[in-house]
Amino acid sequence: MKKKDEKQFEENEKYRNKFEKYLSGELKIEEFREIEEDIEKFQVLIDYVNHTLDEELYEKEDEGGRKNRENSEKISKAIGRKFGKYMIAAVVAAICIVPLLLMGMSPLLDWIYYNPNQSKEIVVKENDSVIVTNPFATAMSVYMELFCGDKGFAEVCLWPEGYGRYTIDVRMQIDGEDTSHILELVRNHLYQNDLSWNSSDFPSNAFTYGSGGQSLSMDKEAARTKLEETPALMKIRTAVSFDNLKNMDELVDFMEKHETYYLYCPVAVKGYRFWGFSPEKRGYDLTYGYDSEEYPYLDIPADASVREKVTMAEIYEKHVESMIRFLMEDEDFLKIFDGCAPGGKNFINTYEYVEALDVIREHGVKSYGVVVYATKHELLEILEDSSVEGIYMLDGKIDLRFGE
Repeated sequence: MKKKDEKQFEENEKYRNKFEKYLSGELKIEEFREIEEDIEKFQVLIDYVNHTLDEELYEKEDEGGRKNRENSEKISKAIGRKFGKYMIAAVVAAICIVPLLLMGMSPLLDWIYYNPNQSKEIVVKENDSVIVTNPFATAMSVYMELFCGDKGFAEVCLWPEGYGRYTIDVRMQIDGEDTSHILELVRNHLYQNDLSWNSSDFPSNAFTYGSGGQSLSMDKEAARTKLEETPALMKIRTAVSFDNLKNMDELVDFMEKHETYYLYCPVAVKGYRFWGFSPEKRGYDLTYGYDSEEYPYLDIPADASVREKVTMAEIYEKHVESMIRFLMEDEDFLKIFDGCAPGGKNFINTYEYVEALDVIREHGVKSYGVVVYATKHELLEILEDSSVEGIYMLDGKIDLRFGE
C-alpha cells in the first residue's frame, strides 16, 4: 500500500472511531458539534442523490404507462436499489467523503455564507509573536460605537451552530450592568429577537438639534426642578443638548470643564439615525485588528504619550472618519448586519456612509450634544453651562458608592 493510501486509511479509521463514539454519545461537546456540522454538510450530497434517484424511480414508474404486476416489481426493485445506494453512499461518506469535505468544503462554505467566526493571525515584529484576532468582533465593536455608543461598551460572543448557522450575543455594558441582544445568523439571513439592538436607546428627538421644535429635551428650569426631586445617590443616563454645534476643540473644552462619565457624542450628519462616537476608550483593544495607517485612531488610544503628540480634538476627527470608512469598505459585514431584513433579501446601502463622510470632510466633525452617565450634582453643574440648552433623562440607578 502506498504511503498516501496508508495515510488516507489511517484518517478514515480515526474518523470511523469518532463517528462510532458520536453514535454512542461518548464524544466531547466540541467533537460532537464537529460531527453535527459534518452531517449537515453531508445533507447537501444526500439531497442531490435523492433528487437523482427520484428521477430514475419516476422514469421507471411511468415507462409505457402500464400499471401491472411487472411494473410493480420493477418499481420495488428501483426502490430497493435506491435504498441500497443510499446506504452505500452513507457509509462511503462517513468513512471517506466527509474528511475530504472538511478540507475542501469549509473554504467554499465560507465563500458562500458569511462566517463571523473566522480568525486572523497578525505577526508582531517587535517581539516576533503572533496575535489571533477576529475581524468580525472588530467590525461589530466599531458598528455599535458609531450608531449606539450610548448603550455602553460592546463585546461579542458567538457560537457556531452548524452549516452556515451562528448564534451571536451582542453584549453592552454600562458601569458593570450588562444588557444582551441575541441574534441568529442563518445562511446569510439575520434573525433578531430585538429589532432595536443596533440603534440608540434614546428617542430620535431626545436632543434639540434637528428636532424641529418637537424635542423631548427639558429646558433648564424644568430640569433643575426634576433633579431636586432626585436622590443624591442616583446616576442618570442623560442626553445633554448644546445650543449650537461644537467642533472637536470646543467639545474637548466642554468635557474638561465638566468631569463626568461621557458615553456618546452624536455628530451632525444627514440620516435617519444617530451617528457618533465614544470619547473615552471602552475597554476593547483593536490595536492589532486593523491597519492603523489606513484607519488612524480607529481605537481611541489609552497611552498618554500618544496624546502628547496629537490633540484629542485631532484624534476624535480621525477616529470618526476611520470608523465610517472602515465599515463602508467591509461590504460583507454590512450586507448582513446593516442591510438585511429578517429572513429577507440582503442589500447594501453604502450611500448613507458616503454622504456622512462627505459632510464631515467638508464641515468637520461637529457635535450637537453628549450622552453622560452622571450623578445629580454633576448634572446640576452641567446645566449651569451657558452652551447647554436642555437635557433628556432616560434612566438611572442608585449607586451606593457615592455619598451625599
